[in-house]
Amino acid sequence: MSSLDRFIPNPRLRQIDHVDVGAPLEKTWQAVRHIDLARSPLVAALFSLRALPDRLRGRNASAQHMSLEDISSPESGFRILEERPGFSIALGAIGKVWRPHIDFLEVTADRFASFHEPGWVKVAWELRCEARGTGVTRIIVEVRVIATDAFSWRRFSDYFRIIGPFSHFIRRHMLSLVQRDLGAPEQWERSQPLAGDDLLPDAADDATLGVTIAAAPEAIWPWLVQMGCRRAGWYSIDALDNAGVPSTREIVPELQAIRLGDIVPATPRGDAGFEVLLLDPPRALVLGGLYDLADGRQLRFSAPRPQRYWHVTWAFVLEPLQDARTRLHVRARAAFDTHGLNIRALVSPLIHHVMENAQLRNLRERVEAQPQRAAHNSSQPTEP
Repeated sequence: MSSLDRFIPNPRLRQIDHVDVGAPLEKTWQAVRHIDLARSPLVAALFSLRALPDRLRGRNASAQHMSLEDISSPESGFRILEERPGFSIALGAIGKVWRPHIDFLEVTADRFASFHEPGWVKVAWELRCEARGTGVTRIIVEVRVIATDAFSWRRFSDYFRIIGPFSHFIRRHMLSLVQRDLGAPEQWERSQPLAGDDLLPDAADDATLGVTIAAAPEAIWPWLVQMGCRRAGWYSIDALDNAGVPSTREIVPELQAIRLGDIVPATPRGDAGFEVLLLDPPRALVLGGLYDLADGRQLRFSAPRPQRYWHVTWAFVLEPLQDARTRLHVRARAAFDTHGLNIRALVSPLIHHVMENAQLRNLRERVEAQPQRAAHNSSQPTEP
């Protein structure tokens, strides 16, 4: 919920920008709360242009620092209206912003919310942080504007047509600065430990991808345990990994019982597959395999490695998020012999990236469509 609902519940202008960063909520909040916009030459230059009328009047409008406290100083006209430490801060101003030298009113939070005197514009913006998982946070910048009469709104609209793009640029640039400092979610996702990592501690290579699904882990788990050739398919590019047989679009009850040590078929024919290495419903499913490249056969994952081998794990880890959403992290890890040119090691990462992206995209579509299909089926008349 936005703090701005208290101050401008029915804005005539509302703009929202956001960015996701690869850092936990507390660390992200500290970076947002203490950001210095003046460190960006572009932002500093834009603020200098806006302060040009004051400079022409002989007032020193330059600033070496531009923190939230600086922005909410008496000279700026903005005030901190409300702060929820660790989550959000809202600032607001009441002024005639279209004038070269802006007239601002002294405001408190209560006066801002109740002010309706004609001839003014009320501007409020909020910085807030929302956890999107243990290591990902969304930073949101929301701006709301309303005028106290029609004439003031027309004046503001004319003004905002000119200044609006610059205002939006500053907000986006501010978000990019924080993301550059904290990193993108993908960086955190690649570096965080996942279930199954310890099964292959000497992996020479790994690849991590993820998708956010609008469903709880319990709703996603059945789709994972039924995967496999000659089973429900892989939800990827069926022409390449399922002999052209379309992956199912339903949960198949008879495919829900798998056990540790089971081999999930990986090909349309033959015995090769992925061994079930870890089952932690509805949190983690880890598949894997040890393959003897010289003899063309699969060994048990824990067996001694042959001279020429390919040793892999494939982990599916479900992280519950807020609002009944789940982040599905998928990590493939591989160890292999380094004698001679290993074509598989050169080609597999590219193939995996393409196939994994398709799998995650199609799996999300299936899971999120399931409640709609269930609702549709329940609305159909039943046979007498």
